[in-house]
This record gives sequence, structure tokens and C-alpha cells, in this order.
Amino acid sequence: MAGYSSIFCIGGVGGFQGCDGINPINLQIFVGNSDRMWLESHYVDRTLRPIGKIRIIIPEVPDALHRLLDACIAFAPKYFQECPSLEKVKEELRDTKRLDFDSGKDKIPASWESLRKEATLIFEKLNVFEAKLNQIDFNGT
Repeated sequence: MAGYSSIFCIGGVGGFQGCDGINPINLQIFVGNSDRMWLESHYVDRTLRPIGKIRIIIPEVPDALHRLLDACIAFAPKYFQECPSLEKVKEELRDTKRLDFDSGKDKIPASWESLRKEATLIFEKLNVFEAKLNQIDFNGT
């Protein structure tokens, strides 16, 4: 069975920030689980665009250390504009729809690792919240 298990909300970026640090929410990243974990984006801030045509990221392993960093870079490169490797990665992935760090490692450009390193300090300053998704049983059964 496949389904969503959690959501990451990234917000309060680039200006006004609510008292909780997350408002306004700019980006939501849904985490899905099936035979492999995947991450997909939902844009609240319509000025955000992914690298190329990326809609799905599959981490190397579930809960991989870099999964959220990779997702933020791929889904919101606007946050990482000051990274020197970003333009090269954008060019290399301009037609890419899926980043698969598991079975598609050969399609991940070598420059991605440099971008990860450059983006880490910026990523660590983002306001990120995580929520686990649990179905509500209104019937009490």
C-alpha cells in the first residue's frame, strides 16, 4: 500500500515571518511510502519553481540524511541562488522529471554533490517543520 506518511513545511523565507516562524508557508514537501520512499512538492508561494521539470525525488534509502536538503534544492532552487554550482546543475537537469538517488544514481550529475555542500549553510537557516500524517477514524472503530 502506498501513501503519504509525513509533510515538511518550509516557510517564513524572504521577508515577513509570523510569530511561529513558519508563516507564511512557502513550500510543502509530502513524503510518500511504498516499495521506496519519495518526496514531492506543493507550492504555496507561486514564485517558486523546481529545477527543470522535477516533481519527484527518491532518496537513496528511506530517511536518508540528505533527502530533505536534496528536495529543497530541487524544488526551491530560488533559495540557493548564491551557490556557485547551481547554474551548472540547472543546465544538466533542465529536462529531468525525477531525481532518483536510489536506482537512478547514474543520472544524478556529479556537480550535485558540490551543490549539496554549498547549499548546506543556507538550508540550515530555513524554517522547516515536520508533521506526521495519521488518519482520523471518525467511527471510533
